[in-house]
Amino acid sequence: MKKIKLVLYAFFSVVLFSDYAAAQFSGKGDYVALYRLFNSENDDHLYTTDCNEKENLLRDGSYVFEGISGYVSTRQTRRTLPLYRMLLSSGEHFYTTDKKEVNELIRDRGNTSEGVVGYVADEQSRNTLPFYRLINGERHLYTTDEREKNNLMRNAGSRLEETEGYLWTSGRDSCDSRAGNDYPVIYSKTDFRGASQIIENDWNVNNDWDGSPNMIRAIRVPQGWYVAIYERRNFRGKSFVMTNDAVFTNDNEWYNRIGSIRVSRGNPPR
Repeated sequence: MKKIKLVLYAFFSVVLFSDYAAAQFSGKGDYVALYRLFNSENDDHLYTTDCNEKENLLRDGSYVFEGISGYVSTRQTRRTLPLYRMLLSSGEHFYTTDKKEVNELIRDRGNTSEGVVGYVADEQSRNTLPFYRLINGERHLYTTDEREKNNLMRNAGSRLEETEGYLWTSGRDSCDSRAGNDYPVIYSKTDFRGASQIIENDWNVNNDWDGSPNMIRAIRVPQGWYVAIYERRNFRGKSFVMTNDAVFTNDNEWYNRIGSIRVSRGNPPR
């Protein structure tokens, strides 16, 4: 009898571990990008996986794109939690994995629920990042960026409230794969994160870009696009044409040397 119990225990342990492993590592197709946008007029950060919402907000100029914070699951599985999004009466978007907190906020008629953004892991494991929730005065900030978190916590009145869950570090960029609706994007970090800017037209690198004229560490080049980088402003000096994504580390000849960018679709820039 004891031997049978041990066998059954081993069997169920394998089943439970397999189920957990499947939930955590079932392939990139289950995880989609969580995009972060920012409205400077009301200091609101908006997180979404919806390409239409992202493109509409960028098109009307109310928000700017700040990059991909991580990846969320498209379905609820073992060891995941729904990430709820709410619009508060203050105009701030609020995120939580606590259904009780959602119900309490809904009691205030000025607050509205905007549904589930996606599903996050309930504990940290390999290939995940903490999704921190901080508060500064009455405003909340959510981030997976340790540096941003630490910088904010140096401000008087700022503190870390909790971790809302964990985002995956890889997955698919749903918007990037939509033909006809994507543009080249420059990033301030080599992992295609951090400050970012969509480049729809030819562009001179300027001081508004992340506070440093040449702080370009990666460029996303969608299929069918050509991106030409120049070492000087006004499209002068040495140039290089790219048709694929590129990363610029300190051992790359273009590190801190991009002065202007031309973009074109279908045909190389002149």
